[in-house]
Amino acid sequence: MSKSIVHLMRHGHVENPEGVLYERLPNFHLSETGRAMAARMADHTADFDLVHLRCSPLERAQETIAPTTERHALEPVT
Repeated sequence: MSKSIVHLMRHGHVENPEGVLYERLPNFHLSETGRAMAARMADHTADFDLVHLRCSPLERAQETIAPTTERHALEPVT
């Protein structure tokens, strides 16, 4: 019997110098640190047998998952 594992990941660090409570507001993108976090996650999951990716439509979430989708040649479902 095969085993399914679900991995959950939150978006990376967001550029927000004014401390806005942005929740679902548009135009809050990953900071340089957040982009590095996303790249590290793609590296970390490089050997994982990922078969499905699901992601929030928010920009910061899309930016976080982008390196992983590229690494695994998968299109995330939003």
